[in-house]
Amino acid sequence: MSNRTTPSVHKYQALDSLRGIAALMVVFQHFWEMSNPSDARLKPWLFFCAGHEAVILFFVLSGFVLSHQLRNFKLSQFPQFVLRRILRIYPAYYLALAFSAVLLIYIQRYHSATLAQYGLTSWFYIWSRSNFDIPMWIGSLSLVSHQGNSLDVATWSLFYEMWLSLAFPFLIICCIRRGLAIKLITLCLLAIISYYFWRFGNFLDNQWQSIIYYGWYFIAGMYLYHYNQRFKFSASWLWLAIGCALYFSNYLLFGKIASRMLHEIVIAAGSILIIANCLHFRPVKQLFDMKLFRFYGKISYSLYLFHLPVLYALSYLYLPHGSLLMVKILTLSISTLTAWGSYIFVEQFFIEFAKKHVK
Repeated sequence: MSNRTTPSVHKYQALDSLRGIAALMVVFQHFWEMSNPSDARLKPWLFFCAGHEAVILFFVLSGFVLSHQLRNFKLSQFPQFVLRRILRIYPAYYLALAFSAVLLIYIQRYHSATLAQYGLTSWFYIWSRSNFDIPMWIGSLSLVSHQGNSLDVATWSLFYEMWLSLAFPFLIICCIRRGLAIKLITLCLLAIISYYFWRFGNFLDNQWQSIIYYGWYFIAGMYLYHYNQRFKFSASWLWLAIGCALYFSNYLLFGKIASRMLHEIVIAAGSILIIANCLHFRPVKQLFDMKLFRFYGKISYSLYLFHLPVLYALSYLYLPHGSLLMVKILTLSISTLTAWGSYIFVEQFFIEFAKKHVK
């Protein structure tokens, strides 16, 4: 058997599994949103639909993982780092876009009947109303914008993932490796810019201003990596419960946290405690070492990319002949298989390629 099919084991294995669980929550939130208002899911018994929370967790995790990858970084290595990030993010992303475009063209040509009688939300129809125009292709293919990428709306977060990845080496240099004065100046400058955008701009919704906003979650992951030994105190059931309560706070409070920024800061705090328990709490590490969690951890990126095109296409193909529940079951099954294939033949190929050829 090819060694590319053998899962690698490393000291942060539990974080891979955590990413897989978060990716599944994104899938389940989209299952909910196709036929229900998004905020109506904010009830304790629907905690597994916490896809929005998962994106904040992804950003904190990215800051942690990038910090590990760049622990011996030198500025002369920046071009190689950029190329590795491109090879890690773009190939599977491009495959998912092509996959979605082919499915959409097929559906528009052969299965264009309306699904209005099934009570689907307007969010569901974003995909089928895609226009293959120049702005969409420029934004989609280059990730210079996440606006209008209706072929796969879940990929909006890759815009921030890519741009913040490019800035991250400089954040590490200024916030970790330099003296206290440089650290304080950097953080104060970011805080001033953040306050200005929040007070006078469109901090949360303008894609360029939001780079600064989401950058704070990357920074949280960065500091968690460099000071994670100080979080050993949180390796307990009590602190894990506190972390989960913060992470699912708006579910426990039935959506009572009206401020998006406050909500996401609370999510980030919960994410930090959950990650710390994945690092230091043996029962959590043992739980997340289960094969099922490890499997979904490995395919989490491709699952995130492929599940929506599969969901949309299956809805048009199967809903007229079956039930919404069956569409969701088939979507989870087929998306898992598709993501596994993408992980083995695309992600792993380019990971190995980068290891061998990008020095």
